[in-house]
Amino acid sequence: MKYDVLFYKSRKTSYCEKALKNKLKTIDLSPNRVIASVLPTKLGETLCESLTLCNLVFIIGGFSVNDSENLITVLSRAISNSGLNLKNIRKLKGAIYDGYIIKYNKQIVIALPDNPSEIEFLLNDNFLEYLKSVYN
Repeated sequence: MKYDVLFYKSRKTSYCEKALKNKLKTIDLSPNRVIASVLPTKLGETLCESLTLCNLVFIIGGFSVNDSENLITVLSRAISNSGLNLKNIRKLKGAIYDGYIIKYNKQIVIALPDNPSEIEFLLNDNFLEYLKSVYN
């Protein structure tokens, strides 16, 4: 199965992409597109487009921005306008940074920090089993 990767105000993009690919190839997931965005509106447009192409989208970065363009703030606004609620959102507890899963039916958006070692930590065996169960 294919997934899209959206980098949002991210650093270490090639390292993060490599960490993500290495973890997901173990369960036969491969990237469809890799796209970068620095504007919340562009992120929203790209996310909508990605969800028409793939049921699985990763957003990497944007957690360390300290203003209204922080990824959590941007996603909170989008979720409040979408009709989703807290039962559609799950926190991934990281060693340093947390990630988030937003699930609606078979579509999943996973927000991860732009830290390769944290991506490897968050995408542990339990998480990979969860993805396999959703998409098999």
